[in-house]
Amino acid sequence: MKTIKIAITAACFSGNKGAAAMLQSSIKQLKERYGDDLNILLMSTYPDADRRLIAEMPEKYDFIKVVNTKPEKLLFITFPLAILYSFMRFIPGLRGLFRLNKIIRAYSEADVVIDEAGISFVDSRGFVMNTYAFVCAAVPMMCGVPVVKYSQALGTFKNGWNRFLAKWILPKIRLICARGKITQDNLAGINITKNVKLCADGAFSMPDSEYWKNEVDRLCASDDFYGDNVVALSISSVVQKKCEKMGVDYKGCMTGFINWLNGQGYNVLIIANAAREGSSKPRNNDLIICTEVYDSVADRSRVRWYPREMAPEEIRELLARSKCLVASRFHAMIGALEKCTPVLLIGWSHKYKEVLDMFGLGEYAADFSSLELETLKEKFNSFMADNDTIRKQISEHLPEVLESSRDNIRLIGDVIDDITSNSKKGK
Repeated sequence: MKTIKIAITAACFSGNKGAAAMLQSSIKQLKERYGDDLNILLMSTYPDADRRLIAEMPEKYDFIKVVNTKPEKLLFITFPLAILYSFMRFIPGLRGLFRLNKIIRAYSEADVVIDEAGISFVDSRGFVMNTYAFVCAAVPMMCGVPVVKYSQALGTFKNGWNRFLAKWILPKIRLICARGKITQDNLAGINITKNVKLCADGAFSMPDSEYWKNEVDRLCASDDFYGDNVVALSISSVVQKKCEKMGVDYKGCMTGFINWLNGQGYNVLIIANAAREGSSKPRNNDLIICTEVYDSVADRSRVRWYPREMAPEEIRELLARSKCLVASRFHAMIGALEKCTPVLLIGWSHKYKEVLDMFGLGEYAADFSSLELETLKEKFNSFMADNDTIRKQISEHLPEVLESSRDNIRLIGDVIDDITSNSKKGK
């Protein structure tokens, strides 16, 4: 069997731990499928941090090469070059010249590109982010490489620019794994159905880590904070920014909520499901808002906050030891559901509800725009009254959702096999 080279874009180990969970899930399943024939090109927006994290992981990932794909390099240098390359790559002398660009060279060497953006082509993401989503898919296509989309949320497509980009690029994607029924319906609304398959979020099928299970076991055994009364709270810089624009005091609400939970007899574990140590910027970084909330609570002895970048498996093990999760981060929700931990959502997109709908729990997704402390208390009390029923419902639906999540790599693997077998025949 020939060596298989797969480029993965729109995901990193550093920063957003949801993206890291999807990466771990896809890489480990691909490794299981292709063994020593597999080579990964990680097209990273945080190349230095990703190289450091890969070197520190308990897994041996010497088959992964990190390629510097920072947004400014991709948008302003590589994208224009890729347009020219798409017309000139068949000219031998010029092909080598264009491949001096490391991003173009990496994509040109790949058999297939997996786009692992958690969400793309969504009206609320605006001009810049939707253009970036377009370029992430367009550049490898212009290098002559097929692109598949790992399970993600897409749409709505009411905005003219977003609709134009989506209708132009998405039909050219070899396979789109839609993360839920709402996304599937959004795509059908712009007549994109032939290349779409419904698959649960890829992070559901991230394998557990024995290493991180043991580490979390040791932590919990050494701290009597951890019992059967721990409420995990995922605090998000994204929701904070959206609340600020609407004049909603997200930080004050989260602080007040923790104080109230402590008064009700609960211990509170603060989770940063996106983290970039040493960065003062909030993008992909919940450390700042989490620290501000922790510093503001009345009784820190009833709260645990670890101000560092955690592995996604470590976060999931902590959520497994929690009575429930109140989440503003999507993939914190995924980690909790995978461990049958009930989740109450404070979100901003259909992406939350379409996943909870898979468990029959869509009613527990609340929009950030209605966030208010007294309302949150009421929702929490109602939620906790149904805690045992919710846990049972998650457990009943989880096997089906896990199988749907594994369909991502099954379907993508079929595409890879088809591409590589045809390539071999062509030789």
